[in-house]
Amino acid sequence: MGDHACRSPAFAREGLRVWYCTKHSHMARRKTTARSLVRSALLLAACAALPAAAWAARPVPVFQVDVAGQSDPDLQQGMREALVRATGRRESATDPVFSGLIAAAPKYVQGYDRGPQGELQVIFNSTAVDQAIAALDRSTWDPNRPFTLIVITPAPDEADQASDQAGLEQAAEERGLPISVVPLPVVDSSGNRLSREALLEMVHRYGAEQLLVGSPPPASAAAPSTGAPAAAAAPSAAPPAVQPASPSTQAATSAGATGQWQWTLYTDFTTQSWSGPLTAGIEDTVDLLAPPTGPAAANVPAPAQIEIEGVSSLDDYANIELMLGAVPGVSEANVRQVDGDSVLFDLTVRGGAAAIDRALSSSPNFARVSAPAPGAGSGTALVYRYRPG
Repeated sequence: MGDHACRSPAFAREGLRVWYCTKHSHMARRKTTARSLVRSALLLAACAALPAAAWAARPVPVFQVDVAGQSDPDLQQGMREALVRATGRRESATDPVFSGLIAAAPKYVQGYDRGPQGELQVIFNSTAVDQAIAALDRSTWDPNRPFTLIVITPAPDEADQASDQAGLEQAAEERGLPISVVPLPVVDSSGNRLSREALLEMVHRYGAEQLLVGSPPPASAAAPSTGAPAAAAAPSAAPPAVQPASPSTQAATSAGATGQWQWTLYTDFTTQSWSGPLTAGIEDTVDLLAPPTGPAAANVPAPAQIEIEGVSSLDDYANIELMLGAVPGVSEANVRQVDGDSVLFDLTVRGGAAAIDRALSSSPNFARVSAPAPGAGSGTALVYRYRPG
């Protein structure tokens, strides 16, 4: 069989299916035979690249922003907003290193357009601005970003629902995160939150990569029901893409917008919770996903090798595959080698080996076994053990 066929994802999936059927029809075989089959299947899967979580990414019009007019001050404010979106960092609007770029905003104008509600928009030359940011040694965030579904539960009362959604959409537009606020059921008939696996399966079905669940302050939440809200039936089609909020909605806030909301973000890699005002859900999600503050050199995509031990089944392999692909900054992941119950991965990750080490160290599903010694070459792998559950 040709090398191209071996690399085909369809070929790898068929091999995994054959292994699964073989396994369940020969349960009485010795464990050594089962381990051999697992290893063979993983070797087969190694011929295919891992599908990183970018399959659910949405392009963001980073350098097309609303402006009040075409004067120099208006365009400079537009450039501040574009820099926040481009870098993913709110502090970029006031970062002194960008003062010259902001002052020169008019020379980067490529054209003008009208938004969905007739608002004036400026279009900056993305290539020229990207080059200017790089020359100032600041990193940018990939404009293809994880599409995020947002669910508010329990649902706010009717008076607050529109303003809560407008506030979330405005914050997401400012930070450059593609979202859709949808009434999906996230609790069972007893009012208990669905499992992480069930929630992620649901959002993936609608083409999103992650789910952000917000619970409003009690004063602004409707009385909870014993089951999912009547409006929480799953949509018949993928939820609509978020539409940018007009400037007039910026002041629209509900009574609970500044209270203490409880937010939980579910991704294939991790689950994180925090509390804060309405927009804290957006702000903290982007802070997690965007490149950290610092020079561009510290955030460039770089190769890294990581060996994962304890891969004893195809379920383990599938979970590890999803988790590595969902680590913020990972753009490519491939299986390099399978040896017993360990799998060696080649990754391309923003920030290199140090970034993937930090990410896995914070996950309860991975325990570090060893790290390369100081001064070791880039081909030396990190070693982690996978902990299911």
